Amino acid sequence: MSLRARLALVIALLAFLPNLVLVLTLGLLREGPWFPLFLWLLLLALVSGGVGYFLAQSLLRPLEELTRALAYLSWKEEVAFNLPPPKEPPPAEVALLRARFAELLDRLRALLEAREAFYAALAHDLKTPLLSAIRALEYLEGADHLGKEKRVGLLSRLRKELSQGLVLVENLLTLSRLEARPPRGETLNLRALAEDLLLRYREEAERRGVRLEVAGAGLARGERTLLERALANLLENALRHARTRVRVEVAPGCLRVEDDGPGLPLPLEVLAQPFRQGPGNRGGSGLGLHTAKRVAEAHGGRLEEAKGALGGACLALRLPAA
Repeated sequence: MSLRARLALVIALLAFLPNLVLVLTLGLLREGPWFPLFLWLLLLALVSGGVGYFLAQSLLRPLEELTRALAYLSWKEEVAFNLPPPKEPPPAEVALLRARFAELLDRLRALLEAREAFYAALAHDLKTPLLSAIRALEYLEGADHLGKEKRVGLLSRLRKELSQGLVLVENLLTLSRLEARPPRGETLNLRALAEDLLLRYREEAERRGVRLEVAGAGLARGERTLLERALANLLENALRHARTRVRVEVAPGCLRVEDDGPGLPLPLEVLAQPFRQGPGNRGGSGLGLHTAKRVAEAHGGRLEEAKGALGGACLALRLPAA
């Protein structure tokens, strides 16, 4: 049964039942034929039903107008985020409902604008290394005169550009995985996880003249693939800015990555905004810190700035201890 029918029935019963009781009482007190009373009750039922129908129509008119306004927004070819103004001032309850819908539309508009900015920045950040790699390959195709040293240098630059694009894609896949499902909980040896990643970045550290260190031990609960990506982002950020040393300190439910570089130029909350443009960007897209922060929060932990012994940046990835 529709809301209009229920409302009409309630109004009709409220109008008919008192008259029914009154007519039956008068009929019991007097002697006479019941047929006129029956006709009177039938007339009262018809009148009560009609009054209930028209009152229900009047009461539900503002709600129907809101329904038509929402349907109008869904039928429009272009995306619209503003409700048409009502033809007449609605009741307080419907006005409150319109206000809540307006807030929801404002939030949807903000989310769509953020998504468009995100995709635009992503396309820009992916386009730059890919274009550089294509130009380097085009140059190598016709550069028969290049010596071994120049060719190796150009190939090294090509590998660097492609590696940046790969890291960007891996971070996006991690964020997509976090949106699709919660992390799986398993007991992890954080020391072993850190040592495996340090082996992966040892060649890069030697090329930059940076010494990698790991200390401490501890366990935590989390999904290994996600935590590896988060720690890798912190290591890449530390290697990019370290002078001579990068240190990973392991504790139960915690991984701290510090370097002896200049430190963070801005608060972590600002640097962890994805694709942030500005002087504090320092050559990165901000997606690495943003991904590490999201991974920590998805595990019930957090990414925070800590005090280190090397004098540079020190970021702590705190997780639920096993």
